Amino acid sequence: MPTFSLTKKIKLPEDNRLVLLMWLAVTLIFVVDSWITHRFNNYLIFENTFRNLLHQQSFYAAYPEFHEDSNHYGPVFSLIVAPFASLPNWLGLLFWNLFNCLFLFKAIQTLPMSNKDRITFGFIALPCLIESMLNQQFNAAAGALIILNYTQLNKAKGFFSSMFMVLGIFVKLYGIIGLAFFFFVKNKPKYILFSIFWAMVFFLLPMFFSSPLFVFESYQEWIGSLAEKNSINVMGAGTDMSIMGFFRTLFNSTYISNSICISIGAVLFMLPFINFSAYGKRRFQLLILASSLLFPILFSTGAEDCTFIISIAGVGIWYVLEKNKKLKNILLPVLLITACDFPMLFFPVFAKSHPILLSMLSFPYFLVWIRVLYKAFRYKKIFANEYTSELAY
Repeated sequence: MPTFSLTKKIKLPEDNRLVLLMWLAVTLIFVVDSWITHRFNNYLIFENTFRNLLHQQSFYAAYPEFHEDSNHYGPVFSLIVAPFASLPNWLGLLFWNLFNCLFLFKAIQTLPMSNKDRITFGFIALPCLIESMLNQQFNAAAGALIILNYTQLNKAKGFFSSMFMVLGIFVKLYGIIGLAFFFFVKNKPKYILFSIFWAMVFFLLPMFFSSPLFVFESYQEWIGSLAEKNSINVMGAGTDMSIMGFFRTLFNSTYISNSICISIGAVLFMLPFINFSAYGKRRFQLLILASSLLFPILFSTGAEDCTFIISIAGVGIWYVLEKNKKLKNILLPVLLITACDFPMLFFPVFAKSHPILLSMLSFPYFLVWIRVLYKAFRYKKIFANEYTSELAY
């Protein structure tokens, strides 16, 4: 049986341990802040899903007696949050945020990069980590699933890579971007079989805690809830921080079609894959991973400031691969400043009345994505001196 351990010891250099301590400090600071201010809302949405699973109540209805807003995650998510939901809320929140923080940190350690690059990566991610921990979100773990989907691709014959991909799909749909890595799989028939196996596991697993009919209906309701949320965001009643939302706000038009924008984005996303002979090159694969971490947030109408913890991982990969220092020194600071979401932090009323200040957050990420696509598309020419051999870290 293939083995994969998330608890396997990694010897971290001192600077990397410093990054870990900073990540943990950020996590603990915002947990304590939530305790003091009694701000548990997002966590309560999540932990309530396990209660709803056991009582066979809708995952997607409003429960004002427990929390504001509603859940938008798949049924299997209720089992992920189950260990935390069994604890008192104050303690459950602590371990929930620590889980998300450490899971992403662990995933970053699996990337084929030097320790110096991982340290840089860790510092770049800090502003988005703050947003994610402040909002008690699952997005850090969602980003980790995409990263692990790639880094475990040809280990244990793809058994765990396919698990991370399918789990990502069944929880938040973003995991479907992992299909892009299929081009790099060595044993494709086994990978397909493993993916089918995991799809059956994650579809059936919640049924052991409720009933087949309830779970089946929940999946149907989930799709409806996502469509409703998309409609609300497009029409301006919600906050759409996607690149489509940015252009809709910039041109003051709700008629910029999601389907057309996503179709154009998908074509651009696939363009680098014409470099068939580059599929085995590590640097090319990392560029595709960076693009895969950026794309689903840029083209999701459900994108919020706290979801960019997924995309910042793509930015980190771009930064350590980018050789143009002038571009790095200009684009990264601009991106990190917008990532801190200063308008919403210091002038929330003004920012909410001027949506462009919120939606502009996606634009620097979009520029990074275009740069990543360019480098991957012109891989053969840009990395001609490295093209005949694997990139060594």
